[in-house]
Amino acid sequence: MSKPHAHHLHTKMMPIDRAGITELVVQRIKELLEQGELKAGSRLPPERELAEMLNISRPSLRTALKALSVMGIIRAKPGAGTYIADSLPEVFTEPMRFMTLIHKTSDEELFEARLIIEAGLAELAAERASSSDLRALSEEIEAMRETVGDPEQFLVHDVRFHQAIARAAGNNVMSGVMDTVAHLLYHLRRQTIARASSFAEALDWHQKIYEAIKKRDPKRAKEAITGHLRAALAGWEKESNVENWSAKAKSK
Repeated sequence: MSKPHAHHLHTKMMPIDRAGITELVVQRIKELLEQGELKAGSRLPPERELAEMLNISRPSLRTALKALSVMGIIRAKPGAGTYIADSLPEVFTEPMRFMTLIHKTSDEELFEARLIIEAGLAELAAERASSSDLRALSEEIEAMRETVGDPEQFLVHDVRFHQAIARAAGNNVMSGVMDTVAHLLYHLRRQTIARASSFAEALDWHQKIYEAIKKRDPKRAKEAITGHLRAALAGWEKESNVENWSAKAKSK
């Protein structure tokens, strides 16, 4: 951060009371984001300078920054400083993960939520995708093709393909929501992906989705991603049944 900007930021950061230091630091960072003084990718002042601005001890500041880090608001880059995150899926992911545990959300509900979200994102992507978005989608399909024999890597590129669709849709709110659901389902599918046998079918669905987006056809894009996700749910249920059968067989 340049010195002029640091000085300007200094004037915006009034010292805070000792009580509830962590909550107050979090609130102050939020206010600076709202005011536009900080934004995605902004570098925070060095720890010593930031502690002086807020008139708190460095240990207290570290506690507050750790809370922001856990929430995914800031990210430390070794040797380079601390930055406001470029994207914040963690902010959504952890509360949603607890929600699914508290309410015992079924896996089918997660797939259903993803279907609702991604159908809309695919339509928007077909209308808004840039040439770089299309290139990103094409590269992930090629990566999936190259990793058909490696289920875990195939799954990684599968997820990235869907995240690329969300980015192409150009709606940051829905992209963050989709990232959250996809993150939860990724961990779910990792448990059974080794038993999957529908990689060629999945690759074909991804190609259809890509072609529809490339041809600027929202209706076909929605139909293709809907068909793909329904097939993915059926495949996951089959994989899970095999896992359950194997577990029962071993217990006998």
